[in-house]
Amino acid sequence: MTTTLCVLAAAWWAGEATHTWVAAEAAPRILSGLAAFFGGSHISPGLRLGGLLLVLLAIYVWWRATRSALGYQPGPVDVQQLVDATSDATTPPPVDDLTSHLRMQLSESSLYPPTTVPAEAPPTSFLDLLGDVDLEKFGTAIPRLLGRLRPKLAYRISGVLRVREHGTEPYGITVTLTAYVFSGARATTVWGRDWEQATGRAAYWVVASLLPVTSAGKRPPWRQWWARELPPELLRAYQEAKSLSSRQRYDEALQRYDDALKYDPQNPYIRAEFAGVQEKLELALDALDTCQRGLTLDGQTADRYNNRLWVRWRLPPRRFRYLCHPHRFQEVLGLRYRNAIILGTSERVVEEWYKIEGEGPSDDERHKMRNDLRRVLVERYWPAAVDFALAEEGPRAAAMHDTQHEVEQAARDWLDRQLTPKRADDDAQQQVRVVLQRASAQELYRLVQDDLLARLAGCTWLLWLRQLIRLLWPPSYAQGSASSLPSTHVTLVINRDVWAPLRLTWAVSDLRKKREMPMLPPYHAKPHRWCGRAYSRHEQEFSWSATAVASEKIETRIRRALKRRIWRPFSWPSLEWQDHYNAACVYAVAMNRFPAEVESAEVESAGDEMAGDEISAQVLDYRHQAELAVQQLEKAVLRAESGFTMLERSWMLFEDPDLNLLRRAPVFLNFERTTYPRAPRVDQERPRSTVRHLKDSYVRRLLIDAAHVMEQTWQRRSKNGPVTIETLSDWLHTEEKAWEYFRRLAHGPHDRWAARANLIQAVQQSDPVAAAHSEFPPRMLQDVDAEADDGSLADLLKSMAADLEENEKNSTAMRCHDWYTILDDAIAAGVTQMPTAKIHALCTQYAAAWLRLGTRLRLAEDSETAVKFREAVHRIPEPAPEFVKNPDSISIRVSGTQGV
Repeated sequence: MTTTLCVLAAAWWAGEATHTWVAAEAAPRILSGLAAFFGGSHISPGLRLGGLLLVLLAIYVWWRATRSALGYQPGPVDVQQLVDATSDATTPPPVDDLTSHLRMQLSESSLYPPTTVPAEAPPTSFLDLLGDVDLEKFGTAIPRLLGRLRPKLAYRISGVLRVREHGTEPYGITVTLTAYVFSGARATTVWGRDWEQATGRAAYWVVASLLPVTSAGKRPPWRQWWARELPPELLRAYQEAKSLSSRQRYDEALQRYDDALKYDPQNPYIRAEFAGVQEKLELALDALDTCQRGLTLDGQTADRYNNRLWVRWRLPPRRFRYLCHPHRFQEVLGLRYRNAIILGTSERVVEEWYKIEGEGPSDDERHKMRNDLRRVLVERYWPAAVDFALAEEGPRAAAMHDTQHEVEQAARDWLDRQLTPKRADDDAQQQVRVVLQRASAQELYRLVQDDLLARLAGCTWLLWLRQLIRLLWPPSYAQGSASSLPSTHVTLVINRDVWAPLRLTWAVSDLRKKREMPMLPPYHAKPHRWCGRAYSRHEQEFSWSATAVASEKIETRIRRALKRRIWRPFSWPSLEWQDHYNAACVYAVAMNRFPAEVESAEVESAGDEMAGDEISAQVLDYRHQAELAVQQLEKAVLRAESGFTMLERSWMLFEDPDLNLLRRAPVFLNFERTTYPRAPRVDQERPRSTVRHLKDSYVRRLLIDAAHVMEQTWQRRSKNGPVTIETLSDWLHTEEKAWEYFRRLAHGPHDRWAARANLIQAVQQSDPVAAAHSEFPPRMLQDVDAEADDGSLADLLKSMAADLEENEKNSTAMRCHDWYTILDDAIAAGVTQMPTAKIHALCTQYAAAWLRLGTRLRLAEDSETAVKFREAVHRIPEPAPEFVKNPDSISIRVSGTQGV
């Protein structure tokens, strides 16, 4: 900009003596001055040369600026044809297919779509840019010069295919990334077990190299990696986790999120997504632990966060910390929002917290996780338990606490005792539920305040200017820069003012059915022990009575929250789908105020048109609440994109705990059939499938599909002909893992995602191509799971595990160990081949074992299939020396020994 102003000033001065046009006009005078630099006679040659150099300097600066802007956006990426350098390979690689695969991998990254048409590379130096500009024909050179000033691409990608003889990953690609911005280049060599894997890793390396130097690197979750070396493994793990989660393959998604957190453990954005997937699978404790561990990733210590959460003063200086570093703290807001929602669905957390665990390594691990989480919750949320702690000690003992520190210690001790899992203590569970609901309300209260400051600091309400410019002038397209905030401000206000207080009232009402709620003394009572941080936010409480007055108060509070956008610029331009969806959740939660008889009467009267006069006022109010909830859901669906609506289908139909009662209402069934025409038809008299039932059905489908893939793999191997002993040994190593992971999953509990993910990985390693063609693993939480009737899957799996361990020495896993042990000795002795007939017999027996396993799962009640499964898993032939005449054994000869 400075150079341009200098050129304009010089042209203004040079055009002072020119009177071709009206001298009073600035533009003609500047143009006359520019013409004087090239052919004017009224200025000296020295001034002409200086003005010409100044113009060339301005052209150079603008040329560099356009190239830098193109590299920062980034501009189109030119993917050149891969070069084959594997001349000695027996089978030449498919160069065209691999080039297309590389382009597809870059396109699927949704960050840097490559150009698929030929593109001219911009000049790499300044002399190349102006080499063909003729000053005598300046009029014809100007269009060509202006065209060169805007380059067509910023990066070029080239690759050379390579192979190596040894190693588990023999296929490689040497990738070169050339940046035309400052004439830089990077190169590396990546390897894989096949060409497709090597190409995929090359694509991730390219994206990881470009991301820290482009505009996309300044958006979450990569903001902390700006101008740093981004590990390609981190990018690959995160991208695969996002893809798997969108396809509802949650087991693998959790595994990939866990891998991503190993490379970037301080990333709150990835932690929030990790907790979101855990919540979908009803892993409430795991999700809560993930959130609680990351609440202080915005630079606060745990003590400062806890103190700031419960501080009473309206305007402490620490509240404005989000104005100083908005981008640093915005990412943590999403994690805090997820934490508040998990705490707000306290019935899930309490149910899993007091679940009795078994004995085993996984159970010990979860017990340790619960103990660590208990200490965190006690330190953070003890102010929500002050009244319970003092009420338990009695009036006389409570009066002995003269200082705030003693009250605090009493609350800590009480909450620690209540959070110790007990076998049967309903009072403790209800009290802990109330404490968690209070904690959720306080978290949301502080979150709304911080969200307002974060929006003010980031000026997110000015994003409508970009949208307006793109609407009025489509050629000025620029990549959208949506706000990184987790949700709209209206959504947070609904949760703070309506959702959290309503759920707290629900928990208090359930507790009062068992015992009286304790009451704190007045705030200014002696001694001043309640002047600290004890929870005392009662202005937003509701009545849990099933009356029209209580319903009207809820509706009024929601309408007030939805109208905040009219005068609040932070909610512009309109309500989002989240706002309407959260309002629907509030109405659905309010339906729990009515007794069960009202729900039954509503279901019966829905099909009886003559019962209109006999419907009670409570039934009408119940129906009205359901209708209001469905109206908000319809608005949410209209606001959201169609693809996103399908993505969140399982959450709306099965997973969201707020909609549990609404899903049985006739008006919701009609909404479901309208929005999702192919959704499974649910009988009103039959209870809806829970997430636990859906997971059981999924586990059965997963094991059946795994057995089918493994059976087909062994059948195909039996027909391949001669194979090397090393290959056969690798097959058996993977086979042992598959059977071992199945045994662990069968022992239970089978709802642990890590056990399922390990089995999936073992099956995919056996034959990645077959697993991909079979669409293995299946998606979770599907309609077919809701329609299935699994019975007791846990008992069936325990029975199958007992069959495997009945004669463990002859089991499939032990046979795998015996076989690859013998084969390793054979490889060490120099044996490379094994007779085809013996390989065929071994592969057929393993295929039969997997076939019987799948049949056993499909026909659980058939006793004959149980017998056949037991026989098949113990009929694998054992390796034996040649002189042993055992028809159930297969012998191989190792040179230099008598036999093996």
